[in-house]
Amino acid sequence: MNNLYDELRFNKSAAALLDYWMILRAPGTMCPNKKDFMPMKMGKYLPDVFLAEWTDEDHVIIRVAGSRTADVTGTDATGNNIMANSVPGNQRTLRDFYHKMRTGQFAGVSEHPVSRTARQLIAMSLQLPLLDENNNANFFVGVLKAAPVNSHDQDFRFENEKKPATINIRLINLSVQQAPMEKKLG
Repeated sequence: MNNLYDELRFNKSAAALLDYWMILRAPGTMCPNKKDFMPMKMGKYLPDVFLAEWTDEDHVIIRVAGSRTADVTGTDATGNNIMANSVPGNQRTLRDFYHKMRTGQFAGVSEHPVSRTARQLIAMSLQLPLLDENNNANFFVGVLKAAPVNSHDQDFRFENEKKPATINIRLINLSVQQAPMEKKLG
């Protein structure tokens, strides 16, 4: 595994998505075309996959959400606007996040708390850019999974459970020089 991308492979679904995405990139390009992404190639990880589209500064729309994403979000997120569903204080951060990813040079990872009646979770997502028919990175394919909150995060969780906040957003450079192309989806 390439250490540069290890943090993007935070679970099996994220690893499978990243490896498939990397296979789809044409030599010398930063990211693949949306038309080349075949969701069924994700196999058993397909229920964790979602596709979002940037339409303008205030709209990143979930176009398709896998069935297991509802386990994290509590509902089918298809049609939801990521920007409108975020805490107002996080919208500028999210705009910057998507602007960077729209260059096609960055993968994005986000983590945020999710409250459920019986448990507290940290939702993690990996998002990777895809090119539209005009070669603009206006689409993002991603996976969404949740894990139980660690005991050291308890204070943060209780402070924010009524108003979930993004606790971590990272961008990882996907430059052609650094990204391996040899990984195959199993």
